[in-house]
Amino acid sequence: MTSLFALIVTVWALTGECSDIMLGVYNTEAVCEAAAAEQHVKGQCYPYKSADDQQPALHF
Repeated sequence: MTSLFALIVTVWALTGECSDIMLGVYNTEAVCEAAAAEQHVKGQCYPYKSADDQQPALHF
């Protein structure tokens, strides 16, 4: 299994709340960093793990 990398930026609202936003998922960290430079964002590239194997906490 190969590692994927997610480009994440943090956005602050005028109300003081902040949110992490994922802009994309890339095959390598170098490609992720190149995408951040191309988009002129100060984002971070983090290893991406899919949540496909997780189950919901409650069943209705």
